[in-house]
Amino acid sequence: MSFNWCFIGTGKIAHRVAKQVVAIDGHRIVSVYNRTKEKAYTFANIYQSRVYDTALEAIKDPEVNGVYIATTNETHFSFIQLCLEHHKPVLCEKPITGNAKEFKKILDLNEDSNTFLCEAMWTWFNPVSYQVKKWVEEKQIGKIRHVECRFCVPLIGRKKIERHVKINKYGGALLDLGVYCVRYMYELFGKPNKITSKGKLFQGVDIRNKSIFSYENFDAVVVSGFNSIPVDYCIIKGDLGTIKVPLFHTANKAILRNKNGRVVYKNLEPKFSYQFLQVSEDIINGNKESLISWNSSLEVLKIMDAIRQQINVIYPCD
Repeated sequence: MSFNWCFIGTGKIAHRVAKQVVAIDGHRIVSVYNRTKEKAYTFANIYQSRVYDTALEAIKDPEVNGVYIATTNETHFSFIQLCLEHHKPVLCEKPITGNAKEFKKILDLNEDSNTFLCEAMWTWFNPVSYQVKKWVEEKQIGKIRHVECRFCVPLIGRKKIERHVKINKYGGALLDLGVYCVRYMYELFGKPNKITSKGKLFQGVDIRNKSIFSYENFDAVVVSGFNSIPVDYCIIKGDLGTIKVPLFHTANKAILRNKNGRVVYKNLEPKFSYQFLQVSEDIINGNKESLISWNSSLEVLKIMDAIRQQINVIYPCD
């Protein structure tokens, strides 16, 4: 299947993604835009792409079948809007916008545009995540009793973390890391009945947050942070067993333990590939949504809005 991509943003995540995208048979990156043109040319030289002076020119390249947005959080809304106004299918990095209010505006715009739109939440294009969901739904561990989902990276003290701790760039651990935890809980268990959150702030953004998601018969502990030792896992405890997912947001395996013993599900394939293969197929088939539905992105944003309200993180878009 032949498919041509436009990349908006050529930072670290774009390079990680691009390596896997061009390894897919028939997929090319044909156009590129980056605010710093030198970085755009460096990227384009690697992937044999055309560099454009503006995002609009890159998006409107006649060979482009879909646009991938990998810029900082505060720019997502405007770039998505640009794509939809010109009827270009768009896959935008998480979080798709800064808050639910911004995303509602995008959905209103797309009523007229009627263009494909998807949040790039690669975790839920990963077969490992769907195996975990299947085990939960099959009650392989019985009734859920307790869940922990934690994602922390020790960024504080490192160089080049400006975007992570700037309020005008919609920084903070929740939108950068915690969005994976929130999405995981939402996909497995839906919206919590109650959210109780606390956080540690720096320059107005959260460098650590902890929430208790209260469901009907259990609580889920959701933690993300920039100021702790590396942590990345999800543990789901039931009355008949346990599911553990190491490195849950990009998992290669999930482990089930119950009365029947221990089962390890593995998938070692490149994880970005699943996302781009599915999205390109959706676009070619004329679908407007993919595995990450518009409603699910809206609901996850609402949950994160509620957390931020409790820990007093306020963005310009609020």
